Amino acid sequence: MLEENKKKRFISLLSDTTFKHLFKIEDYKEFFNVIIKSIIDMDINDFKLHDAELNSGNEKRDYRLDLLLVSDLVDIVISIEMNQFPSEEAKYKNRLYVYALLAKSLNSGEDIKKKQVIQINFNKEKHPYVSKASYSVMDLNTHKEIKDFKIHEVYLENYKGIRYNGDNKEEMYLSLFTATSYEELREIAGDDKEALKIVDELEKLGIDDKFGVIYDNEEMQKRMINTARNWGYDDGKAEGLEEGKKEGKKEEKVFIAKNLLKNDISIEVISESTGLSIEKLEELKKEA
Repeated sequence: MLEENKKKRFISLLSDTTFKHLFKIEDYKEFFNVIIKSIIDMDINDFKLHDAELNSGNEKRDYRLDLLLVSDLVDIVISIEMNQFPSEEAKYKNRLYVYALLAKSLNSGEDIKKKQVIQINFNKEKHPYVSKASYSVMDLNTHKEIKDFKIHEVYLENYKGIRYNGDNKEEMYLSLFTATSYEELREIAGDDKEALKIVDELEKLGIDDKFGVIYDNEEMQKRMINTARNWGYDDGKAEGLEEGKKEGKKEEKVFIAKNLLKNDISIEVISESTGLSIEKLEELKKEA
């Protein structure tokens, strides 16, 4: 029973903190399995959550991955990004993360074993034509698809307004990510027991002070990053900030490229993925 006299903050599903909390609880695993299976057509019941960082060596700029799902049974890594403030820059960085993950998944030793990397981006935005989109990468030399990784985009606002009708569980679950109140969550869930269990848990978390501190901190950090990004883009006079942003992007590209080069990924593919020239990549290859 919830404490009626205690103020409840709204806890959104579109949060790393919320996802991590719920995914670790066995009772809610099927909820996430339904959602992710509808996107990648793969059962994830055997996957577990693994937090990871790819550290650049620069304390001010970590290559942070939001969420990773791994399994001891299959050579697949699933990277999940919760994009509350989608932008072209954020999407670009998400793709770089996939390339870095692919390089990191190549184990050293006599038998080099690749892991397939799948990235799922949950975007709080509306797409005019599709609700979901999937991308592959093609080798420019052979014109063949590189099957080691795929990127899936989910445009959550395309699902807003969907309510459970007894036959639309997957779409209804995605609609839950767009809710902005507990009342709306319950309207969306209807009489679906799995969805209602999630809503009950979110309401409990809404009065959990310990969880609230972590949740609020994540929200504040994301809003600060989004505000700084918008300010940097919109203020044409902020030359120093713009130069710093460009330099940061350049460092990220070089870091990713070096990882890929060490694992014998085609220079042409790396050039297409990072935008670095063939000449620059040849220089980096000598340093690697």
